Amino acid sequence: MTTLQMSQEVQTRLHNRLTNGNEQLILDFDDGVGAYSKVGVCSLDVSFRFLVVDQQAVDAIYDETLASPLGPVLIKGYADNFVNEAPELNLNKFGLITLKTAAGVVDTNVEILDHPETVAAARE
Repeated sequence: MTTLQMSQEVQTRLHNRLTNGNEQLILDFDDGVGAYSKVGVCSLDVSFRFLVVDQQAVDAIYDETLASPLGPVLIKGYADNFVNEAPELNLNKFGLITLKTAAGVVDTNVEILDHPETVAAARE
């Protein structure tokens, strides 16, 4: 199993969004596929975002698990080629979460969607 490394700052930021113990952390490849993605990114950029959802509401499209310091993180299995070589999350100088691997930078602004209404709005 691939381990998603996180700086302490990223761990703290994500941990603060996990409030009731019934949430699942998802690293979503925002490509327009799945219940939480209303449209794919219309550019050549790769876009990832964190979703914090109720464990009972996890879409079946998230069928692969990454280990992390905060517990299991679900991803879309077909997106693992973006994160299968030593994935790491850090804050950049602007305070944005950056995802990089041994191959290079994958995404320079990994958002966190954690409010039920925000995640629900992403579905519409």
